[in-house]
Amino acid sequence: MAVTVYFIRHGQTYFNLFARLQGWSDTPLTQKGRADAAAAGRTLAPIKIDYLFSSDLKRAVDTARIMIANHPGSDIKEPKQSELFREVFYGSFEGHANEEGAIYASYMVHKRIRRVSMIIKEYGIQETQQMFHDADPSHLAESKEQLDHRCEKAISFLSQIPDRSTAVVASHGSIICYLANLYAEQGKQYSIPDNGAIMKMIIEKGQPHIEFYNRLELPKQ
Repeated sequence: MAVTVYFIRHGQTYFNLFARLQGWSDTPLTQKGRADAAAAGRTLAPIKIDYLFSSDLKRAVDTARIMIANHPGSDIKEPKQSELFREVFYGSFEGHANEEGAIYASYMVHKRIRRVSMIIKEYGIQETQQMFHDADPSHLAESKEQLDHRCEKAISFLSQIPDRSTAVVASHGSIICYLANLYAEQGKQYSIPDNGAIMKMIIEKGQPHIEFYNRLELPKQ
C-alpha cells in the first residue's frame, strides 16, 4: 500500500517578512504569500489531487484554499483541517525576533548563534527544537519527544487514506523540515523550506520516503 503526499509550506506571512518566530501564532499572508499559494496550485496542475488537508492555523488554511482555487479541474473546495499539521510551538518565544530566539536557544549549548537556520545546520532540527523547549521559561515550547510523537501520528493519519491516492497538505516550514529529517535517509539533512515550496513524500506500508524537497517546480520527468 502506497500513498503520495505533497506538503506545501504556506505562503509568506507578515511574521515571515519581519523575521519573527511564528509557531502557533498567526499572521495573515502578504500579497507575495497569496502569490506563493497560487503558484503552488499551478505547479501541481498535472497532479490529480484526491485529498486536501491543512494545518488548523489560518495561514495554512488560506494557502490551501488559494492553492486549490488555482488548480485546474479540481472539485475540492475546502481543506480538511488538522492540528497534526500545525507549526511547532515556540512557547514564550512566539512572536520574538528570529535572532533573539536563536540566541536564547543556543545558550543551551553555551554558544551565541544568531539565526535559527544556523542552529539547525549545526545541530539538526530535532535538537534545535529541544533547545527551544529547554530555554523556554514557561516550559511550553514543544520538545523533541512531543514533536516525534506528533509526526508519527501525522504519518499514521496519512497512511489511512486509500491506496494509490494523492494528498496535498498545506503546512509550515519547521514541521515540514522536522518530518523530512525524522524520516530522512542516513546522512541526509534538510533545512527549512521556502514559502510556497513543495515536498513530495511516498508512504508505503507506513514508511515514509522523501522523493524531493523544497521545490517551487516539479522535477522534469
